[in-house]
Amino acid sequence: MNSSRGSLWRKWDLHVHTPASIVQHYGSNSEETWERFISDLEELPKDFSVLGINDYLFLDGYERLKREKEVNHRLKNIDLLLPVLEFRISKFAGVNFGSLKRINFHVVFSNEVEPSTIRSQFLNTLEQGYKLAPGVNEGFWKGSITRESLADLGKAVKGSTPIEKRANFGSDLVEGFNNLNLDEEQIFKALDKTYFKEKFIIAIGKTEWDSLNWTDGSIAEKKDVINRAEIVFTSAETLNNFRNAKQKLKDNGVNDLLLDCSDAHRFSDSRDKDRIGKCFTWIKADPTFDGLRQITYESERVYVGERPPILDKVRNNRTKYIQSLQINKVINSRLNETWFENLTLEFNPQLVTIIGNKGNGKSALLDILGLVGDTKNHSNFSFLNNTRFKKT
Repeated sequence: MNSSRGSLWRKWDLHVHTPASIVQHYGSNSEETWERFISDLEELPKDFSVLGINDYLFLDGYERLKREKEVNHRLKNIDLLLPVLEFRISKFAGVNFGSLKRINFHVVFSNEVEPSTIRSQFLNTLEQGYKLAPGVNEGFWKGSITRESLADLGKAVKGSTPIEKRANFGSDLVEGFNNLNLDEEQIFKALDKTYFKEKFIIAIGKTEWDSLNWTDGSIAEKKDVINRAEIVFTSAETLNNFRNAKQKLKDNGVNDLLLDCSDAHRFSDSRDKDRIGKCFTWIKADPTFDGLRQITYESERVYVGERPPILDKVRNNRTKYIQSLQINKVINSRLNETWFENLTLEFNPQLVTIIGNKGNGKSALLDILGLVGDTKNHSNFSFLNNTRFKKT
């Protein structure tokens, strides 16, 4: 999906949960909730271009939105949906660092990878096992990750817990999710397949990572887990909070490619910060997965704020920027050439490069731009001059 104008600034929110997510606050996973959710996404400001559909462990939400966009022609305002899976990793699980007990580990897949491939070649290969009770043949759970197996884990956890503590538990599925921790090495190994080569990006949740204390026994592990990720996610209350968070990452000497995402669990009319549309991240790239990969080695393509300054500069100085050039042959023209007949060229406000072989029209294009721009340097024209194409 390459733009004829080249790379443009667009809003990218790579952390949007759906009503199918195991943890969400939209309401029940019903058609009424889904219709409100989709409509909310369709009413996002026009600057939004790319959404990462980020649910815990499963792809149901992404598949629903993919179908709505491709089959039912909804979400026409969004250029790209990316599938994102969120896991809790076992590293530091249970360590007391506030109410946040596990590090969030996200896998952002290319939209070119089919959900069925992600499921068969990745999700279905992830396994975990727990011994929940003493005895040789008692209290053992092991399985791959499905909704059914997760509910079985939750049921087993509740069954192995003292009765007086069970009143605070959620559903079997939720408790299974709350207790499932995966080794990130297992995740990396599962991704090491032909099907996913250059088709995924790893992101780490900054808030949970940052809440882990720096101690002599954890410094290397803490640095390792964030530096192995390509990008870092946060959902900042304010821009000042974001800037402080990014500076802290720099001060700690770790990966500071920090993106502000909504982490939406609620509709846009919520007052909670984790709501649809609360995102400060702009990326100057084509709205493609390769465009996202580009920021991992060109971080200057990321701007986090209300609006990139160049957009306001262009808007406030419209006469100083050329949006497009149209060239048409005048009626009754005696010229036979059709180089520039019915031609429209769109220009990027930040960088335009004219390339082409000799005789392809580079000089002609520059002369025409000078002419319509009312230049005083007609004598320097090499195309529109009295000996060539400006004969009187």
